[in-house]
Amino acid sequence: MKPFSLWSIVFIFLGLLSFGLNWIVEGHFEPTVLIGVIFLLIGVVLSFIAISKKEKGSIKFLSLASFFIILFLVTWFEPFQVVRIMTWLKNIN
Repeated sequence: MKPFSLWSIVFIFLGLLSFGLNWIVEGHFEPTVLIGVIFLLIGVVLSFIAISKKEKGSIKFLSLASFFIILFLVTWFEPFQVVRIMTWLKNIN
């Protein structure tokens, strides 16, 4: 069994789902985008753990590649999402 690889795919999918939910909902809801970014980062960390533990299969590379593809597409189609998240995080303090 390859638990880190499977969990990395699950968290990447949850991050993608969160970004899709924010896109569907009218207006911008920053916590949804922040949760999506956190899920993506957790997925990447789990993917790196799977690579370091030398788990069998190529799912770990798929989740790592999809992380970069998702972030590229988010910044390509909605470049101000990153600025919106940074501003929201700055105003929390």
